[in-house]
Amino acid sequence: MPSRPTSIRIFGALMLAQGLTALATVPLTYAQEPGSLPMVLMAMYAIGYYLCFWFMIARRANAIALWFYVGLSLLDLPMTIVFWEEYTAPGTLHLSLSLANLALELASVALLLCTDARTWVHARGQVPDHRDIFG
Repeated sequence: MPSRPTSIRIFGALMLAQGLTALATVPLTYAQEPGSLPMVLMAMYAIGYYLCFWFMIARRANAIALWFYVGLSLLDLPMTIVFWEEYTAPGTLHLSLSLANLALELASVALLLCTDARTWVHARGQVPDHRDIFG
């Protein structure tokens, strides 16, 4: 039985890496702004955001989630430029983790726009070997 395309599998690994880098920035952000949100809520958001998109795109082949993720990810680049001071304020470690997360995010978007990934998402539930995914 054929499995998911290579680009979708790599996308899943990149989503895991993004979740881990986002989780690593939580203590640094909290140290800079201790009154913002409780650290547990920040960690839940950091993990939940990537986990939801990973599940909906890589496991359920949801086209709507894919395009939401692409749109939100492409908004991150101008937001990083606009809010550059907030990224540099907590220190170089926070900045490098945030830039690494942005690079992973843009790489994952590029993988989602590959032909095999788009074909797989478009064929959701139409191919017999998808029964284990969409059953």
